[in-house]
Amino acid sequence: MTSSPLGLDRRPKGIQDIVELEGFLTALVIGPNLMQPADWLPKVWGGQHPNFKDPETLNRFVTLVLGLHNDLAVVFDQAPDQFHPTFYESTVDGRRIQIVDEWCFGFLKGMRMGSVGWKPLKQQRPDLLKPLQLFGSPAGWKELKAGGDEVMHRRWSPQITPAVRAIHAVWLPHRVVQHRQFSDAVLH
Repeated sequence: MTSSPLGLDRRPKGIQDIVELEGFLTALVIGPNLMQPADWLPKVWGGQHPNFKDPETLNRFVTLVLGLHNDLAVVFDQAPDQFHPTFYESTVDGRRIQIVDEWCFGFLKGMRMGSVGWKPLKQQRPDLLKPLQLFGSPAGWKELKAGGDEVMHRRWSPQITPAVRAIHAVWLPHRVVQHRQFSDAVLH
């Protein structure tokens, strides 16, 4: 196993790379539920107990992950129209294409962290979730293949960024109420 600079290793559980991590954290930042890091960090490292060689490495890892989470929160708080997911790129037949699967897969993992809260969006606005599900789930991958990967990629991958921004807008009023309730509880 090789270790990335962030401390993410290729393993069957947890988050596999920085692009998947960004998708995961984006879902947490813009979704309907306010979640504490203690609730979602185990999902990042793939279990209840982190497996790091020493406490310093664990602290560095957590600091980097929380920093990315906070950076995303600031973007969505101050300039959501400036948000652009980080996608891998590849050259196929001399053309550069974006590889969006890992990011979408991470986003769907983040949604599963608070799946009950996401149900209203799934029922009322499935159109917003469609591009994420196409590129981030086995059922979506089958649909892409059935529709012709290249054609489907050209049609659906450009819809990811606007969908994420729209999802943020849908949940924003709900999150503002949660922030107020949390602040009121802390003050009293």
